[in-house]
Amino acid sequence: MVNFSTGVIDTLSVHVVGNKVSDAKAELTGHPVILRDELADILKTYFTNPFLKPAGFERFHHPSSLEYNTCYSIVGKLFSGEIEFHAASIELANWLFDQSNSHFIKKGEFFVAYFKDVIVEGENVDAVGLFKSETKDKFIKVDTSGKELSVQVEEGMYIHKLDKGALVFNRDKEDGFRVLSIDNTNKGSEARYWINDFLGLLPAADDFHNTGTVMDMARLFITKTLPDEFEVSKVNKADYLNRSVEYFKTQDQYKEEEFVQEVFRHPEVVESFDRFRDQYIKENDIALGQEFDISRNAVKKKYAGMRSVLKLDKNFHVYIHGDTRLIENGYDEASGKKFYKLYYDTEL
Repeated sequence: MVNFSTGVIDTLSVHVVGNKVSDAKAELTGHPVILRDELADILKTYFTNPFLKPAGFERFHHPSSLEYNTCYSIVGKLFSGEIEFHAASIELANWLFDQSNSHFIKKGEFFVAYFKDVIVEGENVDAVGLFKSETKDKFIKVDTSGKELSVQVEEGMYIHKLDKGALVFNRDKEDGFRVLSIDNTNKGSEARYWINDFLGLLPAADDFHNTGTVMDMARLFITKTLPDEFEVSKVNKADYLNRSVEYFKTQDQYKEEEFVQEVFRHPEVVESFDRFRDQYIKENDIALGQEFDISRNAVKKKYAGMRSVLKLDKNFHVYIHGDTRLIENGYDEASGKKFYKLYYDTEL
């Protein structure tokens, strides 16, 4: 999807951004960083490695109008040459500070990088990278420049894990650009300030997100809503989950009517899923087509969450992958315990 091998960091600025509870303002620098070859290579790896695994694109969004999304507006002016790079980085740093309203948000270096020659779906494009480093690590530095060794402990960024990041590619401007984002910190109530408040992102309407959305909807419906409306055993739920996974693993294209009939089959269950789907789409502000190509990467990513497991006390976990007719459950009066009986041909 994205190839960074030919990409280079053309310009880089860095500021320090904390939170509005503890700090009066962001700490802004006066000019871009002087990039030497070794530093540029290390930073490129640090910034781009988290985005090498396949993931779906996102897009800038605003409930009123896209032009009111601050990040979208600043990055758009940067791509079009309407604003100088370092000035844009200062505007972005100040906007990030304005959104940092919790004392749990840590102070850290905020990097703004301009990339050239990144390959996105076969097209050579420029990109703007927004990154924040919040986690510090201690390391030992040994100085051999004098007559005696000097050993001291210093603190700095852990370059093998990026805390927060976003890459904005200069494509599809009218639809909010193409964006990739991560957030590996702030798991509490303020966890989404980077994605929601600062960036203002929603999933792009591509095959990756469409596939993942339907798989998530099916899993939530089967595990949460279905047992509330119908009398279903855990084996029945496993059967629904398995049929859902099997559809996405074996089909190349999702067709809504075909999917609900193959997976849910019974008219009353199909109607219940249709209601759940409509409510889910409305509550999450999702644009979802009735037909789209199935993304193999999305299926691989979501498959683990769709696995069917029978958890029996603390003694057994039974993974159900196939025909639930080969599972029989009952009650043994002599022992006073429930049981499952499994039928199989070969022990692998």
